[in-house]
Amino acid sequence: MSFENFIACIEMQREVWQFSDLDITPLRSFVITRNNGGFTLGAFAENDGRLLGFAHALAAFDDQRQAFYYSQMLAVAPELHNSGIGMALKLAQRQRAVERGIPLMVWTFDPLQSRNAHLNIIKLGGVVRTYKVNYYGRYSTSTLHRGLDTDRLLVEWWVSSPRVNAIATSGKIENPPNPIATVEVPFDIEQIKERNLEEACAWQLKIRNAFEQHLAAGLYCAGFVRGTAEQPSQYLFYEDQEQL
Repeated sequence: MSFENFIACIEMQREVWQFSDLDITPLRSFVITRNNGGFTLGAFAENDGRLLGFAHALAAFDDQRQAFYYSQMLAVAPELHNSGIGMALKLAQRQRAVERGIPLMVWTFDPLQSRNAHLNIIKLGGVVRTYKVNYYGRYSTSTLHRGLDTDRLLVEWWVSSPRVNAIATSGKIENPPNPIATVEVPFDIEQIKERNLEEACAWQLKIRNAFEQHLAAGLYCAGFVRGTAEQPSQYLFYEDQEQL
């Protein structure tokens, strides 16, 4: 991507997350990432080359010095949500990881966001074994985060696993059968935030406590059932490793 493309990524951060400059990933970070093992992918309009979305991944390694990618950002222009651009960008990230022999990509998302959970667990085949309490602290300038802790689920995306390969070839997977436990999450947390922030905080604490209990018991999340305006969504938990 060019310097002009990176500038467009900066503007899209403001549009999507409503960040102030304090939280914006700057141009130099995109350049450093590109020159040190990471990469940024963009989706562009055919007619005028306008940036429609981007995915930004950092090179990283774990405590055993095993390499992986950390997908720091995925953004799509708000008017193009549910257009398939986000899915296409993630699959392009997967292809880059496979080509470079990197088996794992990870990222975080807000456990209160039902739509993101459906994308990450069902449409992409990610699994969750880690809950991060107040991951970014309460210093975020995004209006989307005000009044709540920044709790996050850490997604593991094993890019060549049977689970993810099935998505790459068929475009979808089914929930594994016989979950050991479930955790409910609101279908639309934004409506609850607007109506009653205390209710949203109560949901966050309830979900946090349930995840910590199930993960401490050795379970992991590999399924999700998206609800409706009348029914909450559900995270599904398992204990055998075959679902990975």
